[in-house]
Amino acid sequence: MRSRPRRRYQFASAILSILTCLGACCAAPFAQAQERRDREPNSVYADRRAKLAAQVECPVVLWGLGGREESSQAYIFEQEENFYYLTGHNEEGAGLIILPAAKSSSNEASNGPREIFYLPAKNPQKEKWNGVRMAPADPGIEARTGFSTVRPFAEMRAAVENLAKTYSSFYTILPYEKSWAATRTRRKSSTGSN
Repeated sequence: MRSRPRRRYQFASAILSILTCLGACCAAPFAQAQERRDREPNSVYADRRAKLAAQVECPVVLWGLGGREESSQAYIFEQEENFYYLTGHNEEGAGLIILPAAKSSSNEASNGPREIFYLPAKNPQKEKWNGVRMAPADPGIEARTGFSTVRPFAEMRAAVENLAKTYSSFYTILPYEKSWAATRTRRKSSTGSN
């Protein structure tokens, strides 16, 4: 009779060990998904942008992801790969304009900044849930981002429209099919059209 309680304990211990192993195996992919990318020094991203600017003859306009591309509750934001490669920025709602390297003084835009980084304005309500985010008015934002010119994202459209007066074409990356479909669905539902 004394052996029965001991067997129950051994059986419960074995079940607990198996469940622990299964839990660790199931949690491993989730933990890996949460890992953030290792950020390079700002000089690495600046060199990449300079190389790109030397190879193009018109402005490069890029938008980072907005954080609304996925509706899953388990979604963890990760920046669009090309945008991250050039900026190292892994927060939602940013933008970037890179002008071609100045080859002559005849370009009107050659007097201004060659790279302009756009960040969303501070949103204390959103930051309560998502954590503090960088904003264009933050002290030392130029050193933190590696860009000499950081402006509010709301100014990006006007800047692109102004550049369109000087340049006849732009380089950009079109939205991914999934985010494009989500945007199109939101527009249809807000307008009531099909």
